[in-house]
Parts: sequence; C-alpha cells; structure tokens
Amino acid sequence: MIQEAANWYFRPRAFEAGNFYPRLGIRIYKKFLPTSGEVISRLRGIDRLKIAATGSRRQALLNYERQTRTWEGRHLVSAVLLQAWAVIGGAMVDMEQFWVSSVINLVVNVYPIMVQRFNRARIAIVLENEQRQRANSSIERSRGR
Repeated sequence: MIQEAANWYFRPRAFEAGNFYPRLGIRIYKKFLPTSGEVISRLRGIDRLKIAATGSRRQALLNYERQTRTWEGRHLVSAVLLQAWAVIGGAMVDMEQFWVSSVINLVVNVYPIMVQRFNRARIAIVLENEQRQRANSSIERSRGR
C-alpha cells in the first residue's frame, strides 16, 4: 500500500518532461546550485551517473533514478516541516515570518523537488527510448535483417 502510493507519487507525469520546469527556471537553478549544481560538480569532478562503476549505462540510470527519489523525499519532508513552521510563525509572530520562511522553503526545498522530478522524467524518456530500440532491433533480428 505505501509502496504503491510512493510509486504513484514518484512516477513522472507527461508535463514534467516538456517545457514546464524549464519555464520555471529549473535549468538555471540546477546549473548553479551551490552544493551539487552542474558547475560545482564539474569543478569537483563528480560523476552523478557512475557508468564506469556499474558497467552499464542502463543500470547507472536506474540507480540515479532511485537516488532522485531519495533526494526528493528528503526535500519533501523538509518542505512540509518548513512550511508548517512558516504558518505557525506567521500566526504567532507576524506575516513577515510567514513570507520569509515561505520564500526560503521555495528556494531550499521546492526547487530541488522540481529538479528531481525533471531529472526523473528525462531519465524515463531515455529508458523508454532504449527499451523501444532494443525491442525494434530484436524484431529485426527475428526477421533475419
């Protein structure tokens, strides 16, 4: 039951592979993310896919897809807690507390969640294309081409 709900939540939606996230600035955010953005990763020599370690591009993509779920889950829990803090702070202190905490939550949690969803949608497309190519080549081999 819990696994089914998690699979439903983490499953990429059709709109996520298109221009939805890029229009929200995900590519820019992803590139300059201070802890693990593309620029920092390149400078530090970090290889996210680790194809050499797994020996298979497909397996590396599957591992990375699983990792995006973990990262997104952490940010999701953190986003809920921080937004609860924002609401409580807004009610007890003032609305400035609410707005400041909400903007921080957007930058620290919501955008990283969108990055992971965008990455997962792109991984799904690559895996589907790979599967389709494998199926087509096996059909051609069975036909004797």
